[in-house]
Parts: sequence; structure tokens; C-alpha cells
Amino acid sequence: MNPLMALLAQSKPSFWLPAPVSNFAGPVDWDFYFVYWVSIFFLVLITALLAIFMWKYRAPKGAHAQSHNDHHLLLEVVWTGIPLILSLMMFWYGYRGYVLMQTPPADGISIVAEAQKWAWNFSYASNGANVPGMSDDFNAVRAKVRSGEFTSEQAAAEEDKILEKAGLHVPMDVPIDITVMAADVLHSFYIPAFRVKKDCVPGRTGKLWFIANEAGIYDLYCAEYCGQGHSKMHTKVVVHETVEEYEKWLEIAGSYDETLPFDENGKIVWKRRGCISCHSIDGTKKVGPSWKGLFGSMRKFTSIGTPGELIADEAYIEDSIRFPMNRVADGYPPQMPVVKLTDKEILWVTEYIKSLGQNSGGTENPRKEN
Repeated sequence: MNPLMALLAQSKPSFWLPAPVSNFAGPVDWDFYFVYWVSIFFLVLITALLAIFMWKYRAPKGAHAQSHNDHHLLLEVVWTGIPLILSLMMFWYGYRGYVLMQTPPADGISIVAEAQKWAWNFSYASNGANVPGMSDDFNAVRAKVRSGEFTSEQAAAEEDKILEKAGLHVPMDVPIDITVMAADVLHSFYIPAFRVKKDCVPGRTGKLWFIANEAGIYDLYCAEYCGQGHSKMHTKVVVHETVEEYEKWLEIAGSYDETLPFDENGKIVWKRRGCISCHSIDGTKKVGPSWKGLFGSMRKFTSIGTPGELIADEAYIEDSIRFPMNRVADGYPPQMPVVKLTDKEILWVTEYIKSLGQNSGGTENPRKEN
């Protein structure tokens, strides 16, 4: 890293960006400020020259414009060559950084970040743990801060509690190899403090990596508009000071307390796996049907263009989770992603849905939901 990049990597938060805390901070900030100041220089230069020429060569009142076919070869070469050289420099620095971000070291920690409307899920290759982003919980904390119900200290304490089993966790000074995926529509994985961003495209995987060089808690956003819940699709990145601290967290991160009743674990799954984003538990209509009174109700649906009806029993719920496009509930868009729940998680979710009230078999009209 050259001295300028090293200086930028150690800089404080700026008007545009938070304090840089990763190995890519210096190169990315150098690219940003290079483009910024080159643009400012030419904006000021061209504006000043326009003003000077407009004043100096202004025509007297009543004069008519005359046609000139003169040209100056050297001047034309200069005003074409300089922008070309600058554009090639910008391209080279940007491309070099892009290639570097796509080539993770072989000894990195592998994590899969899967995006879906409107939640993040993180899978850790070392032990198979699946950890949610818990965007809705963080949004609830932010709402309480805005309303004055929480002070900043109370909000920080509540977020620490959420982060015990949520968010993206990594150790400091270790290469982190991230594979990004999307379960439904376009999303974008973006950590401003690390200066890393990668689009999540349905049906494809993307790669990026980084080394976090300062312990702390940082924001992770979706930077691609993905629907009505886009602004709420954020979570936190926790950088642990040591690998030992990170591994200790990882041991318990993806676990469930199996001594809890099935329906209580079902509620945890509802939050952890992003079901909360689309399915309410109080009858409120969201992107998907509410779970309140769902079990035992007669469901109208369309299957491969053919209308049908079935009672929402255990088999119906399991099939709807495993193969969401097989039967699309009337009144709702066909956009539920495939959420890969384990058999236990499906059992717990089913029991949780039962606990929210059972229907005696009457037909639900989704248009009557509030």
C-alpha cells in the first residue's frame, strides 16, 4: 500500500463515508477522492473558461454571428488526450480493485450471505451454523429511539442482546471469504465501513472478501432497491478481537434451546429465518398471508394456472415452505423464496402457527384481511 493509501486507510469519518476499517479502505478511498477532485478541478476550470470567453469575446449589440472553419490540431489532441488518459487511469485503478476483491486468499473463513425480502441470513462453513440478520428486531430498536422510548444507551444494550445470536460475525485481522446469494429478487451486500459491496443476483453466486482491522459493530445494508421493505433490510457486522472469541460465539450462535416448547422455538424460527418480513401474526396483511387463524382454514390457491382449495393442515404448511411456488395463495403475489428449513424447524413453525389460533375449516378471503 502506498503512503497516500495508508493515510486514507487511517482517516477519520468524512462527510460521505464512515471511518475506514478494512484492508480495502485505502484503495477504495483513493479511487473515490481521485475521481472526486479530478471532477471538481475540471468543473471549476471549464466553468471559469466559459465565463472568461463569454465576457472577453462577447459580440457588440446588433452584430451577427459569423461562420468559422478554423481548427487547432495540437489543442484538439490535448483536450482529447487528457480526458482519455484520466479515464484510463480511473478504469485501471477501479478494475485492479475489482479483481483484488474477487480473489480471496485460500486460508479465509468462508461465510454464505443469503438475501431475501427483507432479511439477511448467514451460513458458516466451519460448523454449518445458520444465523439470521434479524433486521426487524434492529428496526424495532431504531423506532423506539426515534419515539424517545429508548435512550442511545438502552438501544445499544438491546442491540448487544440481539447480536448474541444474530448478525454477521467475523474475527479481526483474518481474511473473510463471503459468497453472496439472493433467494428472490436483486439485492446488494454493502458494508460502508469496509468499503465492500456486491450485488446478490437470483440463481447466481457472487464473491467478495475483506480483512476487518478494527474490532467493533458496523452496519450492513442492502444497497439495491428490492421492494417495499428495502429501507428496513439492514443488520450489523460484529468484528471480534480474537479468533478464539469469534469461535466461542459461533459454538452457540446457530443453536436452539430444544428444552423450549415447540411453538416457542417456532416463534424464534419465524424471526430468525425472515418469515417475520412477509407474514404477520396478528391478522395484518403483508406480502404473504397472516399466520393468525391460518391452521385449519380453507385456502384458495392457484397451482400451475389451475385454481384449487385445500385445508391448511400440517402437510399443506410443509409443502408451502418447501415448494412455495406449487400453490400460490389467492390475493398474494407469487414471490415467496425457498427457505431451507430443517425438519425440526418446520415442525416448530407448524406448532407456532397452530398456537396462533385454529380455524374450523371456513374459507379465508384474503381481501378481507386488514
